[in-house]
Amino acid sequence: MRILAALAAAAVMAMPASAVTIFSQNFDSVTTGSNVTNVPGFTVAGSVDVVNNNTVGVLCAGLAGRCLDLVGSPNVGSITSDLISFNAGRLITVSFDVSGNQRLTGTDTFNFALNFTSPENIAIVSSSGFQTGYGTTGVVSGFGTYSESINRTRPFLSYVLSFVPTSSGTLSLVFSATGNNDARGPILDNILVDSAVPEPASWLMLIAGFGMVGVAARRRRTSVAA
Repeated sequence: MRILAALAAAAVMAMPASAVTIFSQNFDSVTTGSNVTNVPGFTVAGSVDVVNNNTVGVLCAGLAGRCLDLVGSPNVGSITSDLISFNAGRLITVSFDVSGNQRLTGTDTFNFALNFTSPENIAIVSSSGFQTGYGTTGVVSGFGTYSESINRTRPFLSYVLSFVPTSSGTLSLVFSATGNNDARGPILDNILVDSAVPEPASWLMLIAGFGMVGVAARRRRTSVAA
């Protein structure tokens, strides 16, 4: 059964898809400043700094635009997105870029969480960039909190999380820093959430795969009962 589930997952993640953006924030249109408490699309706790590229020693992703320092001046902050609606059976992909803060030596702790408003049945999960496994299948209220210690000299790294929900719902994204309250935290940029409709042939492959998984599961339960 695990092999069949893996085949179904591989079919979805490899399939071509027509994607639409359902949420995005690259901070380029957000007013720069220290101790910012108003970021469109997000609720801010504590405060954060919004900086222009190559200002006060901070480099943004792509060496252009603006980006967000998760530690304000000097308050440790977090941002929680407005609710993001998604539809059943879509391939939902969340991506963002994070770097260390180039202004000092040392490390900072970066945290990320994806939460569902109501428990959601997740069929498939795939991720990259995360240093430990993140995301899970089954009926879950969220994927928990991912934490990573980031060296301040580390350049931007792209994090990508994809999953398929079996029913429509809403989710929120939480980005935060913990630890050093020194006005210098992880640098966040290019938050994007896409929703994709897989190609018909790939959908058939997925449906067939889950059908086989269901048959295998029923046979296993019957065998155990006997």
